[in-house]
Amino acid sequence: MADAASVPSPAFQPGAYDPSAGVLQYESSSIHWWNNGIWGAAGYSIPNDGGKPTSGNETIRKIVKFIGAELFSLMHQPDVKFSRPFNAEWLFALNKMLTLGIKRMSDLSIGWTDERTGDADHAINTSQAFTLYPVPYFGPRIRQEDALTWCGQMLILISEIMQDSDNDYDDNVTDALASKIQTAFLRVQADMAMKYLGMTREEAAARPLVIPADAFSAGKYNPEALFTSRELIEERMPEQWWPTTNDLTPIAGIAAPVAKLWAARWPEAGNFGDGGAVEAAWPGGGIGIIPTPGARATGGTATSTSTVIPVPGARPTA
Repeated sequence: MADAASVPSPAFQPGAYDPSAGVLQYESSSIHWWNNGIWGAAGYSIPNDGGKPTSGNETIRKIVKFIGAELFSLMHQPDVKFSRPFNAEWLFALNKMLTLGIKRMSDLSIGWTDERTGDADHAINTSQAFTLYPVPYFGPRIRQEDALTWCGQMLILISEIMQDSDNDYDDNVTDALASKIQTAFLRVQADMAMKYLGMTREEAAARPLVIPADAFSAGKYNPEALFTSRELIEERMPEQWWPTTNDLTPIAGIAAPVAKLWAARWPEAGNFGDGGAVEAAWPGGGIGIIPTPGARATGGTATSTSTVIPVPGARPTA
């Protein structure tokens, strides 16, 4: 055993981490703020695993990875920068993800009387880490409100999947979990179909909900008929840093135990238009900078060492 004096102190630990206890010093069931340098300042988030960052169920790990990777792609498209309706291509990609996700759940699930194939008698799978994909969620940079709503629903769904008892099967997924996932997908799909494609509530309630590919084609997809003139225009947002594909590569799939080292609770105060608190929490937002959440006391528990994201090309200030 190594001498205690030769063991290095923990390094690269976020402020909320207590090395003596080995745990994050907060309790929350909410979506995690990923307070990791510039990603934290840009409001990135990860699902809350509820203390269960690994699973021995390979099928469920693949489901979590599928949802996370698709959400990662959608939330880094230009459409989310704007409050106006999506381009048809973004909605087509979302619908394809949801449609395939619903199908795969039906393909994979087992009922009470189905044979549990894959369960071994003399060995079990090795528990491995879930793969997480941080996405922008907190703060004012994502202006497309429906993108934020659906993103939040998917992050919560991932949390539910990671904490489900089906993770204790070797590879199987029960009808109960599959139904939970399908219900979450259908909720988003129906919301999209009614608001952006003009379907009635009765049409969107059909099961299966089939949205033809040509619903997103020219002549069929027409937001001007479904949104007000005010909803179709917007003021240009302040200039700010947006990651390139190269910037995103290092965070496109991170082991959950590693990603959660930077998990923190988002400072809730000042983000809901309560009596001018938004301006107080985000001073200077109109001059091309985003103050780091937590740089100004807002009643939250998170802290940060930097104060702004510089405008691209600007020299850093002391």
